[in-house]
Amino acid sequence: MPVARAFPLEKLMDALQEYQKNSQQNFFIEYIMLYGVNDEELHAHQLGKLLETFQVKILEVTYNIQTTIRKEMGQDISGACGHLVVNLPDKRFIKNTSPVTDIEDLCCQ
Repeated sequence: MPVARAFPLEKLMDALQEYQKNSQQNFFIEYIMLYGVNDEELHAHQLGKLLETFQVKILEVTYNIQTTIRKEMGQDISGACGHLVVNLPDKRFIKNTSPVTDIEDLCCQ
């Protein structure tokens, strides 16, 4: 991650050691597991080794990136994403009508 360049792991571990020594408090580590990147048993052992000197609780978060291609629907009724489109009449052919700007305005004409 780009932030790792600004905060190298060694400096982070040193800061956590100093914090725990001074505060005498436990802390939580949130570990995000990415499918196929860091979700194997080996990675869990590495994390355990890295944190073995701390009084810490680890929250493992599984994050799987999934891509969904949404089928477009609703064009036949001029609708999309739960909204209906108001088709305005051509003003050249209809006289003495006010323009409809919103679907709620249809009830008042």
